[in-house]
Amino acid sequence: MYENRTLVRGDNLEEMRKFPDACIDLIATDPPFNSKRDYFVPYRDQHGQEPDTLVRAFTDTWNWGEAAEDAYQHLLIDEGGQIADTIQGLRQFLNETPMMAYLVMMAIRIVEMHRILTPTGSLYLHCDPTASHYLKIVTDAVFGTGNFRNEIIWCYSRPSAPKQRQLSRVHDIIFWYSKGQQWIFNPDLIRQPYAESSRAREGYSAQASKIASGSVELDSKGKFPESWIYVPPLKGNSHEYMGYPTQKPIALYKRIIAASSNENSLVLDPFCGCGTTLMAAEDLNRHWIGIDLTYLAIGAVKQRIEEHFPQIRDTVTIIGTPENEEQALRLARNHPHAFEEWCVTHVLKFKSNAKKVADGGIDGTFRFPVGRVKGRQAYGKAVAQVKGGNYTLSQIRDFRTAMQNVEADLGVFVVTSPPTRGMQTEAAKSGTYRHPFLDMEIPTVQIYQIQEYFIDTLPRLPFGERAVL
Repeated sequence: MYENRTLVRGDNLEEMRKFPDACIDLIATDPPFNSKRDYFVPYRDQHGQEPDTLVRAFTDTWNWGEAAEDAYQHLLIDEGGQIADTIQGLRQFLNETPMMAYLVMMAIRIVEMHRILTPTGSLYLHCDPTASHYLKIVTDAVFGTGNFRNEIIWCYSRPSAPKQRQLSRVHDIIFWYSKGQQWIFNPDLIRQPYAESSRAREGYSAQASKIASGSVELDSKGKFPESWIYVPPLKGNSHEYMGYPTQKPIALYKRIIAASSNENSLVLDPFCGCGTTLMAAEDLNRHWIGIDLTYLAIGAVKQRIEEHFPQIRDTVTIIGTPENEEQALRLARNHPHAFEEWCVTHVLKFKSNAKKVADGGIDGTFRFPVGRVKGRQAYGKAVAQVKGGNYTLSQIRDFRTAMQNVEADLGVFVVTSPPTRGMQTEAAKSGTYRHPFLDMEIPTVQIYQIQEYFIDTLPRLPFGERAVL
């Protein structure tokens, strides 16, 4: 069982199956919604520089295939019962569609979430109207309709298109289920002052009028919490905004965690993304575990911890990323794209290039300050290419060409085996880079063996905005 403050890079289904029964006090998660979209992160450096490409965070698009069929068969044969009947009925209605693929992916994970919750534990499942009606049916089948506690409406506001032909969509849905008939609930921790709760509904609530006139007796603890929450959405100038797609406000998840857990309770987010649930749990003195499939997300959480909770960064355990040379080489052999992402975002701390096809040989980029031009800060550019398998002299030549095409000042060519003398000569043809104001003179193209990372040797690069997001 993982300890407090653990980040796991991996498939949450496989990871949750490693957990013992009844070990998690609260699961609060914001999974994909089957929105049929690719989500990208706009890279923002500390000087507010805009990206020239976006970083793909995750793809919320599902298709029926072998994995979906395997999950369906597992639910039917190995799980059985209500969930088997429910998922079989949904398939008869939806057929082998993307929505059905999404639902079996979620169903098999909700089964595991139910298993690992303690008897007094709760699940808060965040979704939107794209699939919420289907997800409720699935979750009813797993948890039982008698354990459905609330449909919580998170309300917010945002600009709307004046000519749209439907009502503006300004809410999400959060389903709250308890594991059993006894559950943790701390309403006094999430009460609001009457002035705030009534003002939010001013103009359409008779209760608000009664409160304003003093004709109703008020509880000194504040308004008892209701099944709707108004928390403003994040804006680009918010101190907590990471630019991460689907990022939710910490205040929203602090409300959930305060209501349904106690201090030192263990909170899990199996779709942790940039770590909003984990930040809220840490702030409320809860223990936490986060799981995500992408190295990008794990790096984003690590960055948030370093920024907001630097005092705990040495106590955070990260699992599922290579810890030694052998694991890195195995990742390169078995999962070359994952190896590339790990090298770019974790080793070099560059921003990953989302365009995996026709990217000109550029896998990652970072910018570094080189002084002021016409009163504004100017930046240089470093780029990287990762080769997890065999590579050739001509590929180094192509990388030099790609650097010229994107007007890069520096290049790092990451490899898993030593370069030949000819390769070193080809790289050296790019010459030497001299930084305008730092005492730094370095090869324009550096061939970097990943083995060097495990002896604490990194490529020589100027300081700059090398960050995961």
